[in-house]
Amino acid sequence: MSRGGNRLLALAGRNGPALLCGGVLIGFVAPPLAELARPLMGLAVFVFTLGAFLKVDGVAFRAEAADRRGLLLVLAWASFGVPLLAYALLLVLRPEPDLALGFLLCFLAPPVGSAAAIAAMLGLSAPLALLATVAATLAAPFYLPALSTALAGAALAIDPLLLSARLGVIVGGAAGTAWLLRRFAGRWVVDNPNAMTGIAVIGLLLVAIGAMRGMQAQILATPQAAALVLGLAFLANAGFQVVGALLFGAMDRTRALTVGLVSGNRNITLVWAAAAPFLAERRGVELVLAMSVFPIFMLPAATRRLLAALQRRRDAPGPAQPRQAARLPAAEPAREGEAYRLR
Repeated sequence: MSRGGNRLLALAGRNGPALLCGGVLIGFVAPPLAELARPLMGLAVFVFTLGAFLKVDGVAFRAEAADRRGLLLVLAWASFGVPLLAYALLLVLRPEPDLALGFLLCFLAPPVGSAAAIAAMLGLSAPLALLATVAATLAAPFYLPALSTALAGAALAIDPLLLSARLGVIVGGAAGTAWLLRRFAGRWVVDNPNAMTGIAVIGLLLVAIGAMRGMQAQILATPQAAALVLGLAFLANAGFQVVGALLFGAMDRTRALTVGLVSGNRNITLVWAAAAPFLAERRGVELVLAMSVFPIFMLPAATRRLLAALQRRRDAPGPAQPRQAARLPAAEPAREGEAYRLR
């Protein structure tokens, strides 16, 4: 790749969270751009998955996969623990029905497919995020309809084999392309880590713009309700991130924060598309799903700043020790025949 292309990708990689936030705003204020980007979502998913695979070092990936117990616990939490906790909270809080159903559907979804790419941008564990999202997403078509019916009473129109095959093609194609690039352009991959992140960012930016299709009209139709639901969506996303990180606090800090990332950020578009027939007359539920897309692309910018502040705090020197009165050095006995000497 040309030097200019490398620089552009590296620039995108270093500024990923800000670009995602900007992409959401661009798609919102310019609906024609969102309409243009929407048909390219499949390609965009492939691109950011490719970027995630390029960021994952083979040794780190195998080491993460070798921790089977830890990985199974993360998968169980991300796939079943998160929706069950959301269900329990909604039973206690008892919000109005459309609000409750909307948020329950959000957290019934598997982790968002872009979690590994976002983890790479934030300096978290891309291997753990990749394993958790790929495994949970490939399994979701088989358990999600039953779980949705049991907890939400919502019938999801999902063909498990077809959806799994489609997801497998995207993930497998991205993994194969990453292997080829490492095989024939390995030095370029190793020497340009920010550019590899930039590849993921380009895909995510396209998704962020396309995800805003129809959002402007939906928000302007009910601005007060949209503002309220948007605030709740940010609170729910951040809250589940905190819960997930604390629950897995026994892991090292980076891995625990990665579990938090996949806990709060869910594949809302998957559930939204699958529940479309059921939601035909439930505009309030669709508003919740729509507003819950915003935190996925906007919170990483705040998260990066928070992580940087925490790192600075950890690296800062401790408080200065109070000065002690000067003490004379102690004397020690000299050998026989010598005077006492100072130590």
